Amino acid sequence: MECLSNQQIQDYIEKNGSFVERSIIRDHLIVCEKCQLRYKQYLQMENILTDPEYVVPPERIEKNVMKKIYSRFPAYSSLLSLIAASFVLLVSWIYIYFDFANNSLIQALKMTSDNTSSWIASVIKIISTIFSSVYAIYKTVSKFFDILFNINIGIEIFSLSILILTLILFYAIYQLVFKPSRRQKI
Repeated sequence: MECLSNQQIQDYIEKNGSFVERSIIRDHLIVCEKCQLRYKQYLQMENILTDPEYVVPPERIEKNVMKKIYSRFPAYSSLLSLIAASFVLLVSWIYIYFDFANNSLIQALKMTSDNTSSWIASVIKIISTIFSSVYAIYKTVSKFFDILFNINIGIEIFSLSILILTLILFYAIYQLVFKPSRRQKI
């Protein structure tokens, strides 16, 4: 009999084929050393693939690889942008929800911002600008939904969606800061 093909050896290992075919292959493996060697290699490969050996890399290699994959600069810039976006959304939500645009205290602060210290005036101007931008977005989104879907989105729903976006951003910041790497052990 000629030597076994790779497919025949694989079928024999996987116990495919009829009893007669498997018996012929078994008898050939007993006689042919070359096929026997290939059969043992296939068995060894099968064992390695079904039950792989896990090797933990040295710590210095792992640090170098992780440093290349996850450099710190993007993490810091991502963190700063998430914090800024969260602040903007939180201020916008507070501003919209409590209707500070019509609040007499905020109106008075706006009018006296020229006479107050520079950082308070800057904060008031920033909050007013954020509110104006978010309010313009609200009007645009509301008009869009009204035209396309004939749905009138109230300020409450819009402010709730801003609050949800803020919470999602806070969660992303938490994940970035307190759980910086999720490494898989192979």
